[in-house]
Amino acid sequence: MNFAIAGAGVAGSYLGNMLQKRGHDVDIFEASKKDHHWPVCAWGASRHMLERFSNQAGLDFSNYIFHVGEQLKIELPNNNEESLELKGLVTYNKYAWEADLLKNVTVTYGVKVTREAFAFDKYDYIIDCTGLHRSLLPKSGQDFLIPAYEYLLENVKGADDFYVIGYKGAKGYFWYFPLGDERGYMGAGDIEKKYYGIEAFFKQHPEAKVVKKIGRPIRLAPSKRMEPFYDGNIIGVGESIGSVFPMLGEGIIPSLICCDIFLDVLDRSKRRFDFKQYRKKVLDTFDYYDDVYKIVRLKMDGKLRTVRHINLMMSMYRNMKKEEKRFGFEISLEKMTRLVNAL
Repeated sequence: MNFAIAGAGVAGSYLGNMLQKRGHDVDIFEASKKDHHWPVCAWGASRHMLERFSNQAGLDFSNYIFHVGEQLKIELPNNNEESLELKGLVTYNKYAWEADLLKNVTVTYGVKVTREAFAFDKYDYIIDCTGLHRSLLPKSGQDFLIPAYEYLLENVKGADDFYVIGYKGAKGYFWYFPLGDERGYMGAGDIEKKYYGIEAFFKQHPEAKVVKKIGRPIRLAPSKRMEPFYDGNIIGVGESIGSVFPMLGEGIIPSLICCDIFLDVLDRSKRRFDFKQYRKKVLDTFDYYDDVYKIVRLKMDGKLRTVRHINLMMSMYRNMKKEEKRFGFEISLEKMTRLVNAL
């Protein structure tokens, strides 16, 4: 089959690699110029999961690891603090990882694929991996984004492990992820655009040098809120169809899981891609993400009540506990309840 992929981010690069390995013809189109193409987000995810995807793509993930975390410190409102034992949470060279996935794939940079100007009939399927932009699919009326800034830093002294600040009312968060050799990713997403923690970080680390500053919203709306997943011969994969974990705004692992769902459905489809089966598998896989999203929105609106919404809380806990390795940190009901209540 002939595939065009719009977007050369985590989903586009991995999916392009895997489709080509299966013998398909693949062309990837990336809107940014090659010299300006930069993988956004804090470059942190579960080692267990990234090893799996790397092995499937023929890469050795150990070559990309920057920092293996030991403890995640969480600062909460009203001087509350929490910490989580890390179980495989790492930062990695996302830039090199994606570049190596694309080594043998045809990528055209500086071309924005649009519905108005693209040779759709040249390909069997066009895959929307444009993430936040969802450039080729109809917009969702339930989408939910929060503004965010992130900074790639070097010469950072004394910030040696993962650190997060949770904002009051779950309206955002600050993060610092170490990249080793006194480098790190720092940033914040905030519905109120105050970005608490960034100014304080620079005051605490006046020696830190900003290498890159990126302004990019974070999608919190999960897949159940991001339909349709396909339109004609266009199919959405990854963040473009809400493959994100709402409590963390985390999209790397969910997007890669979504890629594997696409590949599994493709392998099982005999003549044409089974759109209905793909939709069902995506919704089933990310079903509990919607409960997590409800918790976040209720908290933002000041309406979350631990007793009244116990079913939502238990759904989040049970499913996260079952996937503890996928997250890379301990999942404790006691700590989770304290954390949610403290926000």
